[in-house]
Amino acid sequence: MTNEEMQRMNFIVEQQAQTAAKLDALTETQTRGEETWSRTEAGIRALLAIAEIHEKEIQANTQQILAQSQQIASLSETTKSTDERLNALINAVERQISNGRNGNQ
Repeated sequence: MTNEEMQRMNFIVEQQAQTAAKLDALTETQTRGEETWSRTEAGIRALLAIAEIHEKEIQANTQQILAQSQQIASLSETTKSTDERLNALINAVERQISNGRNGNQ
């Protein structure tokens, strides 16, 4: 084998070694990327689960608020009716007092 052929073979072997090293580095980078993606995916799934829990809590709170609003509206109607009856009683008592004074004078 000539010196030139040896140089060519050394060059080819060197290139193959560099290519193998680059492939190893790319494989390692890809593995790290996959691990990072896996952690990111797990984080996103956890956030989604938390968001779903919050959504259920918000819906429950909304239902409670609606129920309380209905109770307040009902209480308002009851209070209005009570006020009307109380005013009627006050007016009747005032008339009785007024008639009593007018009758004694």
